[in-house]
Amino acid sequence: MSQTTTDSAPRRRRHSYSLRFRVAAAAALGATIIVAVLSWVTVTAIERNNLSQADQQLALTSRIVLIEPQLAVTVLDVLGPTNQLALTVHNADGSMTSTSVQLPALSVGNHTVTVDGNTYRVLTTTENQPTGRVVSLGIPTTETEHATAEQRRFVFFAALAAVAASAGLGWLFGGRAVRPIVRLTQEVDQRGPTGGPGAPLPVDGSGVKEADKLAEAVNTMLERLDRAQAEIAAALETARDFAAVSAHELRTPLTAMRTDLEVLRTLDLSEDQRREILGDLQRGQNRVETTLAALERLAAGDLTNERDHVVTDVAELCDAAAHDAMRHFPQLQVRIDTDAELVTRGLPTGLRLAVDNALTNSARHGGATEALVSAHRAQDGRIVISVDDNGRGLPDTERGAVFERFFRGSQAAKGGSGLGLALVAQQAQLHGGRAYFDDGMLGGVRLVLEIPDREARPAGAPSGRPM
Repeated sequence: MSQTTTDSAPRRRRHSYSLRFRVAAAAALGATIIVAVLSWVTVTAIERNNLSQADQQLALTSRIVLIEPQLAVTVLDVLGPTNQLALTVHNADGSMTSTSVQLPALSVGNHTVTVDGNTYRVLTTTENQPTGRVVSLGIPTTETEHATAEQRRFVFFAALAAVAASAGLGWLFGGRAVRPIVRLTQEVDQRGPTGGPGAPLPVDGSGVKEADKLAEAVNTMLERLDRAQAEIAAALETARDFAAVSAHELRTPLTAMRTDLEVLRTLDLSEDQRREILGDLQRGQNRVETTLAALERLAAGDLTNERDHVVTDVAELCDAAAHDAMRHFPQLQVRIDTDAELVTRGLPTGLRLAVDNALTNSARHGGATEALVSAHRAQDGRIVISVDDNGRGLPDTERGAVFERFFRGSQAAKGGSGLGLALVAQQAQLHGGRAYFDDGMLGGVRLVLEIPDREARPAGAPSGRPM
């Protein structure tokens, strides 16, 4: 059985170079390529030029030598060491006449040969000669080759100087070119280690298009980071407040329950007293349980995001909430008045929770015996859900405060958690709308939940459905 192993060793970090160094290196590389090509072209041209000059000299000399090459050989021998020409005549009968430097048999044309360690440029021709005679005339090119080598060395050193100059100029001007990037980096660093919001980076002062685009991108990123940081800070602050208030609200019933338990354990009570204390314990336990359940629903709402919104039938939701409310509160009669089809994108569980809490608030704290649940699409596209009741109502001074967490109205019954209407306000906010109280049509108050319609209006005309 084979086993595959994975190399978990960390990859080595590549060495990084400054942008200025990269600009200088790019300039040097570009100069190297250009100088190499130009040097090759120059050296080739020099060599061809030297050969061309030698060939021209041979052509001029051959006009005299070819008149009588045999005589020319004799004359050249007489000149002796001062002679710089080599002449060899190959006759048709195989005989040969040559100066002290004998040139090898070559084909007609110009050639470069080496004789006794010396290089010669040779012109071989049969022009104006008897049949079978071949004349080879050569001139030494050793000095020319030395001159060519010197020229090559000059071109090579000039190329090295050009590459070095290009690298130096690339370093010099590269520093000026990348200065806006360096300044941008410094300005980002100067925003401080806390990462707090600061002034935006300048976009139009560098004159470098890439630096301006980078500044715009960095500004956008920093704005997003600032917003995210602000949201996180607000969420943490809300969580701290939420935890502190929750602990305070839970401490009161828990303290009362502990006191009752101590009384039960330490005092000799009558049966009626024990029954009364056990009732207090039961009420305290119910209050804690109700508060914890409401806190759980609030926390779940805080964790909701846009992906949780689905297609929701508001009319069907209100109908189900009305039936459940009458089952839990037999004294309450609920009628509904909704559009025939009222579909939008939302949180069905959250909207149902809001309607349930509104009806529970009417029955438990308002003492209502009759309620009307309405849901219609307004002319401006909003969806308006309202709950009217004939209960005790709510003072005008408390209509805004009751949506705060753990706030209990002056007309509220004992034992509530103070979170029911806070849940309604939370769901309104999660749907991008609002919740508020208004004067009711049944003698009590009307709780209104307005949310934007996130769906195209479906077919069907609005109609009332009394229950």
